[in-house]
Amino acid sequence: MSAIVEADTIDDWRTRKKVVGCKITAAGGTTRGLQAEAVGFYERIRAVGWVRTPDPRDAPNEGSLRFRQGAADCLFNVYGNAMLMTEAEDQASTARALAAGEQRYHVYVMCLPAMPAAPRDSTASSPSARP
Repeated sequence: MSAIVEADTIDDWRTRKKVVGCKITAAGGTTRGLQAEAVGFYERIRAVGWVRTPDPRDAPNEGSLRFRQGAADCLFNVYGNAMLMTEAEDQASTARALAAGEQRYHVYVMCLPAMPAAPRDSTASSPSARP
């Protein structure tokens, strides 16, 4: 797997503020298919200490999951063909050549400082209240 790490400013829906974070764009190759690779990816990050955030509010229909380790909350997304069309995605894909029989997959991660779970009755934290 090849990865590009970049500093980023993220619109945090929890606080409705811009926070300093980072984004990781990675590319790999798999012979076992995208779904099996995604399951294996999430199993591997759990094995090294990442845990689901207290209030994940992830996007399961989009394959995104939020995890926490130390002082970072990160949203992970495993996907197949290039779809971000960014320079980082292109660089990661170019840096990781596919072997015979491999299929391309990508991982995009957005990380920001860990925060406590938002109260359930907070309108600022509800997905429908996001800007």
